[in-house]
Amino acid sequence: MKASPAEKYLTEERGLTDATIERHHLGYVEDPFPGHEMYHGCLAIPYLTPDGSVTSIRFRRLDGEGSKYLTVAGDMTRLYNTAALTLPYSKVCVTEGEIDAMTAQQCGLPAVGVPGANSWQPVWHLLFKQYDTVFVLIDDDKAGHEFGQAVARSLDTARIVPMTGGDVNSFVLEHGPQALKGKINGRGLPGDGENT
Repeated sequence: MKASPAEKYLTEERGLTDATIERHHLGYVEDPFPGHEMYHGCLAIPYLTPDGSVTSIRFRRLDGEGSKYLTVAGDMTRLYNTAALTLPYSKVCVTEGEIDAMTAQQCGLPAVGVPGANSWQPVWHLLFKQYDTVFVLIDDDKAGHEFGQAVARSLDTARIVPMTGGDVNSFVLEHGPQALKGKINGRGLPGDGENT
């Protein structure tokens, strides 16, 4: 992926570090398999199990044409970054999208991502029963607020945290990691001296 359009997009436009890119095994589709030509030039976002196995790959177009995100036909909706659910915390963050989950994780917050505002699955509440608080970091738009309400209907422990003026990634780019932590600090910040 070095020197690819995906690397420039992730580091320059999205502010992700090389360590974050490597940790999430992000890639760039330079030479697609036969039948996968539609993914040429896309960022490849693998969905990994906690042991590192790939269960799915989602693709993000970088050319601005057509649908922003592409998924292989027949693939099921999954949570992104489920390894965060194995960390020894009593609190976790849920974001709308993979890049936002990576950004929150890069800021030191355990986070999983839902692949789109309308993708929350009520059955996922079972994965969050272990947490005292689930911070739902929502985009500052109608779809984001609806996403937050959908999660809150499933989880009694959900605490909605709107991102002023955009999404998690744009908020951190503009205000920095400490400002993101400050958004939820009054509600008990994951990782601030706690490991319960």
